[in-house]
Amino acid sequence: MSDTKRLGLPLAIILLGAFAVWLIDNYLVMNAVVGFFRTMVIVFCYFFFGYYLNKKKRSNAVFKKVIAILLTVLLTCMRYDLFNTIPFVGMILHTFGTEGFSIMLYIYFGYLFAD
Repeated sequence: MSDTKRLGLPLAIILLGAFAVWLIDNYLVMNAVVGFFRTMVIVFCYFFFGYYLNKKKRSNAVFKKVIAILLTVLLTCMRYDLFNTIPFVGMILHTFGTEGFSIMLYIYFGYLFAD
């Protein structure tokens, strides 16, 4: 039963996130605010997917949680070019990519938050 709950919650997050993005794409007119909202829904889904993959979830360490949240916010800001005046940010985005590898980082930050 615990395996069903441990693996069922990430699956439910995937399905509910996909449904939420589908609703946004089909029923809201795309503009900057809706695009930002859509991206935040996707980021939260990645983060909580990683969070629920961790089966321990009992650590009270605040430092790791703060670092995970700060890195998630930093990566999201980098996706929106909010730090384009800093020279090394372009190199980091080029190295990690804006989609493929950053998705894994969001999932890892959620896993780290729960650890």
